[in-house]
Amino acid sequence: MSSFWGALAYADVDLPAPLTWGIVKGLLLRNIRWWAQQAGAYNTDGTFTIGYAYPNHHITENYNSPGSPYWACKAFVVLALPPSHPFWTSEEEAYPFSSIPSTKVLKHPLHLATSLGGHHYILSSGQQCSYAVKQGASKYGKFAYSSAFGYSVSIGGYETLAEVAADNMLALSDDNEVWKVRRDTREARFEAMEGVEEGMVLRSMWYPWPDVQVETFLIPPNKDTSPLWHLRVHRVRSSRKLHTAEGGWAIHGQGPDSRALALTPDPNSEAFGTYESASEARAASKKGVVGIASLLETKGLKAIALRTDANTNLMEPRAVMPTILCEHSGDGEDLWLVTGVFGLPSRGSTDGADAGWLEEWKRRAEIPEALRTIIGR
Repeated sequence: MSSFWGALAYADVDLPAPLTWGIVKGLLLRNIRWWAQQAGAYNTDGTFTIGYAYPNHHITENYNSPGSPYWACKAFVVLALPPSHPFWTSEEEAYPFSSIPSTKVLKHPLHLATSLGGHHYILSSGQQCSYAVKQGASKYGKFAYSSAFGYSVSIGGYETLAEVAADNMLALSDDNEVWKVRRDTREARFEAMEGVEEGMVLRSMWYPWPDVQVETFLIPPNKDTSPLWHLRVHRVRSSRKLHTAEGGWAIHGQGPDSRALALTPDPNSEAFGTYESASEARAASKKGVVGIASLLETKGLKAIALRTDANTNLMEPRAVMPTILCEHSGDGEDLWLVTGVFGLPSRGSTDGADAGWLEEWKRRAEIPEALRTIIGR
């Protein structure tokens, strides 16, 4: 990611607004500094490990080798610039938040990008790999990808939810043992809808079995009423009985003592730990707070703070993921799942989310009236 900004300087591009050389310098150097602080990215001899923020071969591709991480050296192309170049003479500048819309429709990749909630993330329904690729469903098929909460990959044969680690996915099973997630998205499109940011939602279909249809709506956060929440709505139509599991963001799953986050019974506590009820679950740790809540009364819901298997997440060797479980009777009637997904990362690496986040947790996202009409409730 740093190499792009270095190449921009090396090519001496005439920068478009709102970019300045100070902004470009800040983008490149802040990223390098962040990586320099990731102890797991380096072997004891100082060479790069294979993985992301720690050694993890589950996320790699067949073409990876010990030399792969050294693409990072491209970031240092700026060292070829003379000291007089404006990249070096400019003072570092902060990210230009005020010049960039908080939510933006990205037409061609079929993404809704947003910076609301203290992190940048996309809602996605239009991308998938045209050929078989390792962990393709995790890398391309999730509903959301965040710059703060790394995505997770399956480490087994999709036999337990802990090893599937389906963050930002709807996992389905007809035997409560083997789980399927979205791999092949069909009929993905933007659709105009009143009452949502930028006036657009993402709507798509996917078919985990020939006799099962899942229609998915992705709705961006509302900056005025619920900036830390985005909405996911699924219509599941099936002639077979199904178990469903909707995952939120995955987060660092350890407490200050490095043990697993403890379950707390107090819904009004901001202390590190996890909370579960019938229709909502959340987890708070040094990396922030994440949660998921059902926004539609549905029979048979159960919310859990799922402790995923080790080495499933890109950034956290041990992660926890708020998840909502449900069942479909298989009688042919539609099962509507409406969930709000909450996320607030910490500003630093150890202090957790800012105090007062519980008030934002209580400011639940509202289901747009146009969507209520479709649902019929």
